Parts: sequence; C-alpha cells; structure tokens
Amino acid sequence: MRKKMALFAIVGFLLGNNIMAQEIDSSMVASGRVHLLRLQKSYTLGDGLLIRSSVGSVTFNQSLQTLYAVTSANNFNTTSSEFTINRARLNVKGDIFDKRVTMTFRINYPGTYQSTTTGTRSFNPELEEALIQYSPNATHVFNIGLRADYIDTREIRIEGEDNGFIGRSATSLAFDAIFDYGVRYIGTYHIGGKQILRPYLSLTTGDGRAGLMNNYGGLKYGIRLDYLPFDEFTNGGEARMEDIAREPTPKLVIGAVCSIDKGATSAYGTNGGRYLYGDAGQNIVLPDYTKCILDYLFKYRGFYSMGSLVATSAAVPTSIAGSYKLSGAFTPFSGLSTHQVDSTVRSYLNLGTGYNIQAGYLFKSDWSFGLRYAYLNNDTYSAAFANSNRNYSFIVTKYLSGNNLKIQAEVDKYDLKSSLQSVNNECTYWGQVMICVNL
Repeated sequence: MRKKMALFAIVGFLLGNNIMAQEIDSSMVASGRVHLLRLQKSYTLGDGLLIRSSVGSVTFNQSLQTLYAVTSANNFNTTSSEFTINRARLNVKGDIFDKRVTMTFRINYPGTYQSTTTGTRSFNPELEEALIQYSPNATHVFNIGLRADYIDTREIRIEGEDNGFIGRSATSLAFDAIFDYGVRYIGTYHIGGKQILRPYLSLTTGDGRAGLMNNYGGLKYGIRLDYLPFDEFTNGGEARMEDIAREPTPKLVIGAVCSIDKGATSAYGTNGGRYLYGDAGQNIVLPDYTKCILDYLFKYRGFYSMGSLVATSAAVPTSIAGSYKLSGAFTPFSGLSTHQVDSTVRSYLNLGTGYNIQAGYLFKSDWSFGLRYAYLNNDTYSAAFANSNRNYSFIVTKYLSGNNLKIQAEVDKYDLKSSLQSVNNECTYWGQVMICVNL
C-alpha cells in the first residue's frame, strides 16, 4: 500500500494540478488554468508508459529477468539447479522545468535480504534508486539521493538489463559497493577536437543502503575522471555493454577512480554497521578503506572490450581495543598485541587486488558472443573473498529487440586457489539461461 501511495505522490509532484477531481470544461483549458495530460501515441518495446503535460513528464518502465541455473562443485559428481527471478524492477522517472530537474526511483521486488548488522537493524533491499537531479546546462549536473555510484568499476555504470553477461564479474562482486546515498557532481568538458574530459565527484555515507537507517562511520569521498578521445558514444552506448549501435568509428573511454571511506563498517561498503570497533573507553573507532580503479570501454563496428583493475587498502587505528558483537555488547581484545588487533580488523575487509577483462562481438544477425576472465588476489590479512581466484565465462546472446528483449546462455568456471583444491573439488561449474524483457 505504501508503494502505491508513493507512486501517486510522485505523479502529483511532477505534474502538479494536472489530475483534478473536478470536471474540466473548455473555458478552463482556454484560460490556462489547467494543463491536459497526453499519453504517448506510439510504443516501442522498452519505451515504458510515458505521460506528458506542458509542465513535465513521467515515465513508468518495468523489467523482468527470469533465470535457470545449474551448478556443480565437484567435477559433476553431483549437481544442483534453481529457477529464480534475477531482477523484477519498476522504474519511474519524471522531469520538470524543461528537463532541468529530474527525479527517478527504482524498486527491485525480489529483494529479500535481511541485514546482519550490529544490533537489531535491517534495511529495505527493494529500494535501489531514489534520486533528484539538477542540470543547469549541458556542462554541469548535480544530484542527491540513492543510486549506483560513479566511483565503482565501469561495470556498475551499466544497468543489469544492458549487461552483456548474466551476472557481473568476480572483480565487481568483490569490490563494488554499488548503491549508496549522497551528493554527486558530473561535468562534461570539451578540451579540443572531439576530446572530452568528464569528472565525477561523490560524497556518500559509505554504508550503502544501510546508511539510510544509520551512518555509523564517517563519510566516503570519491572522484572519477573519464577521458573520451573520440567524442561521445552513439545513443548513450557508454552505458551499455554490447555495441548495439555498431559504432561506425572507434569509441573509447578510459577512467581513473580513487575513493576513501573514513570509517568503514563493512567489508567493502555494502552493509554499513556490520563491523564496529571501539577504544578502551568503548568509543567508536573505525578503519579507513581506500579503493583505486583503472578501467576502460572500447567499441567499434559490433566489437566491444571492457576491463577494470582494482586495488584496495586500509588504515587501522592503533587505539582499537575491542569490537561490538551483533547483540551490541562490547568485547575487548584481551591479550592481543597491536599487530594481532590490526590483522583481526583487516580480516573483515576485502583487501587486495583484482582485474577483469572481457570482449564480445555482435553480428548483424543479432547474435553475440562474449568471453570474460577475472582474477582476484586477497592480502595476507583480509577477508577471504578470493577463494575462487580465477574465473572464466562464455556467453551467447540472441537479441530479439535490442536489450529490451533478449535470451542469454552462459557457462562459467570458477577455479579454486591451488591451496584449497582437492582431488574431488578443483573448481565450480555454472550453466545459466536467462530471458530479459523491458517494457
């Protein structure tokens, strides 16, 4: 019921007094006292439901991804399978003041996650985006709210519906916080010829969606700088993985990212409040978490290639004397040396390096093929996020209406670290088939 009320509130906010309870006559229209609503006359798959008026517009989109997966972790001696809904999203976007102000929000209905945080606290996993954006001109954009952040790897810049693979790479899963609440800035500067420099500034909670409940640490500061030497991608292709537009000339974007979370409370920024520490006086004391990224995306005549290199580190305060349990009780690190406390704190953070490289080709018949390789390496003192440290993926996609209707079949192989391998368990195999529809 609350979600329905929110929808009505947004429509009312964007369109003002366009929907009225009283009868409208011709004199009222002529006097300019009301603005008539208009539905989009034509429809193409993916357009959504568009409602326009003289003061703004609002668009409703839905997307659905149904998935079947089979996996085996012991050389096919046994297998398991599942049917699941990978994504089921409702997107609402509206604009006013000649599109200078936009508001978006997105709900992903399959979310059922219960946050395992300090104390009895949880967050709403269904809400993925709630954002207000102001664009005074073509150069500057400001926004505030919840969204997938710009200071993760380039994969996060691409929506799941526009992804060339069924899931994101192991590198992205290990290091990308994805959703966070904060304020951001995007600039677009033409620096000569077709060259573009695009800076992104981000100030967020560092706690992900859990930050909407309580921000236990400090803030997360981040910057991304993208360089496009050959002008913009066609039809927003920078935000899509496959080269659907079949770029007639080479297009490239190279990016560098650095962020620091001043007071990290989770492994990599997704579940704030999960790990809390205190000094001898039980005052909250937290480590700082730094992440640096280099990435790129290249497209030309149906071919694309994308890659990311990530490195993370942490600074652990020497004043940490204990930790807070999930019950909220403080437990001192009795008998531990400064080095042992430092290594204990680091063992709950994703610290190390990883890289991902992938490429694919889209034929004119709307069939595409893609390959991906990802490698992870965790530090000596780190959370164990790299047990499967070498990951291989191959995918075949049939596009029936671009990214708005497609069928994907993917096979994956995740190799265990050599130290964890056994005669009967060296890797995990996955086979997945997914249908994606955007309305």
